Amino acid sequence: MDELKIIKTKPGHADFHLFENLPKRLYPADSIRQRQSETINKEFLKDCYVLLKNGEPEARAALYNNPFTCNELKTAALGNYESTADKEVSEKLLRFAIDEAKKSGAEFLIGPMNGSTWDSYRFSIHHDTSNFLLEPFHHLYYNGQFLFSGFLPISKYTSSIDKEIHFDHPEVLKLDKQFADAGVTIRNINMNDYEGELKKLYPFITEAFKTNFLYTPISWETFRSKYLEAAKIINPEYVLLAEDAECNVIGFIFCYDDLFNTNEKSLVIKTIARDKSKQWAGLGHVLANRVIRLVKSKGYKSIIHAFMIEQATSTAISKDFLGTVYKNYVLYGLKL
Repeated sequence: MDELKIIKTKPGHADFHLFENLPKRLYPADSIRQRQSETINKEFLKDCYVLLKNGEPEARAALYNNPFTCNELKTAALGNYESTADKEVSEKLLRFAIDEAKKSGAEFLIGPMNGSTWDSYRFSIHHDTSNFLLEPFHHLYYNGQFLFSGFLPISKYTSSIDKEIHFDHPEVLKLDKQFADAGVTIRNINMNDYEGELKKLYPFITEAFKTNFLYTPISWETFRSKYLEAAKIINPEYVLLAEDAECNVIGFIFCYDDLFNTNEKSLVIKTIARDKSKQWAGLGHVLANRVIRLVKSKGYKSIIHAFMIEQATSTAISKDFLGTVYKNYVLYGLKL
């Protein structure tokens, strides 16, 4: 009879390698998963769990006590999930994590989420097309394991692809001129003063995101660390800041080359944000149009609008530029 045992660990513990190295056992050496890095949100981490079957790691998860609520319920997050296809293994680990969340005082549990929406979260529900850069990869049966343990979808997301690359819609060009007449400047991010740019972006982005579903405030230190890491993939031509006449940041678009696509030049639009004031309505369209016009001139064949929550503003922008949904993701929740 198989012996199943669950241990608790954390980064820095002697047995943390059992948690950290599990993906190497679950995916082939040439899998895209082996090329992806992963973070542990130490600010909110409660514990990491590893299920051992006859002494060998078979599944893992991390429980995060993030100070947010969902449906007005105190909520915890379950992330960094990996498991074999063995239902007994996955069910035992998930039930254990659910019980631990209850003990910590949580009333609701969401997952997968590696700590917060600033970190990796959501499961893909199909692998019909190849992954793009920074899109998490995992076994699709994880969806079934969460559902079997009682989780239900609480939010759905999409990624869209634009292969037509139309731009310069008359209404967008009109908005562009109106903003310019109002003193708005749109410029590339200055990588020679990247730290200074991040200091300008931090208050703007945290304010722009604060109404997002499951938003969690982020410290300057964490924000800086994340964007310093992102600098490795930044081409400043595709990262734009919009500033008003007083040089206040009022808009931002973050895009990067899909380095996983070796068949054609493709760009990923990851983030579009603007000041919520009505006077800047449409600024996201203008920023997107600037980028799309540029990549078209440089011979790009596709543009991906990544990780849009259904019915979000970014979805409307994507539709305006002929984005077609081609990937779907789900975030799950469980009332405890």
